[in-house]
Amino acid sequence: MYDELLQRVLPLICDLSVGSGDWSPLLSAISRGLRGSAVGLLSHDFMRNQGFIHPASTFNHEYINSYRLDYARQNVWLARERCYMTPGRVLTDEELVPGAELIRSKFYKEWLKPQDLHHRICAVLLREQRTVVLLEVLRPRDAAAFDRNDVEGLRLLLPHLQRALRIQRRLAELEIERDAAIHALDHLPWGVVLIDDRGNRLAANRRAQEILVAGDGLVTQGAALRPVFADEAIRLSRLLDNALRPQPASRNANVGGTLAITRPSGAHPLSVQVFPLGTKTEPLGDRVSAAAIFVSDPELPANSNEQHLRDLYALTAVEARLAARLAHGESVDTAAAEMGLSVNTARAYVKRIYHKTGVRRQSELVRLVLVGLTQLRQAGGGDRKADRASDKPG
Repeated sequence: MYDELLQRVLPLICDLSVGSGDWSPLLSAISRGLRGSAVGLLSHDFMRNQGFIHPASTFNHEYINSYRLDYARQNVWLARERCYMTPGRVLTDEELVPGAELIRSKFYKEWLKPQDLHHRICAVLLREQRTVVLLEVLRPRDAAAFDRNDVEGLRLLLPHLQRALRIQRRLAELEIERDAAIHALDHLPWGVVLIDDRGNRLAANRRAQEILVAGDGLVTQGAALRPVFADEAIRLSRLLDNALRPQPASRNANVGGTLAITRPSGAHPLSVQVFPLGTKTEPLGDRVSAAAIFVSDPELPANSNEQHLRDLYALTAVEARLAARLAHGESVDTAAAEMGLSVNTARAYVKRIYHKTGVRRQSELVRLVLVGLTQLRQAGGGDRKADRASDKPG
């Protein structure tokens, strides 16, 4: 019977291993195979005595929430941490808590009994420091208790379940790393587009999205990126080819390059620089490479965050506002008029700004601001998932 169960669940485990992320079909199949009325994927932190039930579990959703908020701490089956020290161990309820003691517990009376749950079998899938991940199957009180055959059946599944869990966790970690990297790129004052070895966009930060939506000089063509004018499109293609597939002779030389992109609107050209991001050889021998395209729009004003200026140089609000205007190229007279200050008052502020920032003239202040952290953009600007969806082919 359990060989048949293994045959049924293996394709579902394979689906998880290739990144489907949906545990529901697998958990339901295991529950049916072990004749359970509920199945759950749980994690428990013994240090904090906190627990969580995976949303795909078949417990009542109201009870899943109450478990996290309260009943994980009341779970008498988890009272002895030492029983859960070894990944791969399979345990039944009677090994952990005698039936009479279970029935007297608050956990049973308020959480298990209202769901008509009583008998339990569980497997330790993962142990990290003092946190465990468990698979557990439960039956009603009037059903037979889990026996040795059930234990052996669950042990057949365990190596495959553990492998699927490890892959899922690694995929989740990679997704977090990717989202964090893209979110960091969103703060840059330049557009950044990541390109795969076929010339298609892997991702684009917020500034790049804005430039591409404008369509003035750079446009999207399917999943590819190209300049409006054909001769510049050819030159960008060569730069990308150089970055993605460098020749052996250029292995130690700088690859990629720079390009000015003409804008049909007549605005100043976009500045583009292509950087290789490296080449990796996959286990099957395929060579995979990527490149980054940095795009600067000289028509966009410099981003001088006044709060950052205040924090970095202890400027007052007025001083920070004036420093930002001077860094953008305004004269003292113009800035004073825009801010409603007299020229003499503005000049007095300028002296204080120079003293606090350690510069002697406006050109030095411009350089200090334009190469500093004040150029980082503020957070926000839309849903990154939506942006990533627009980066995909088609």
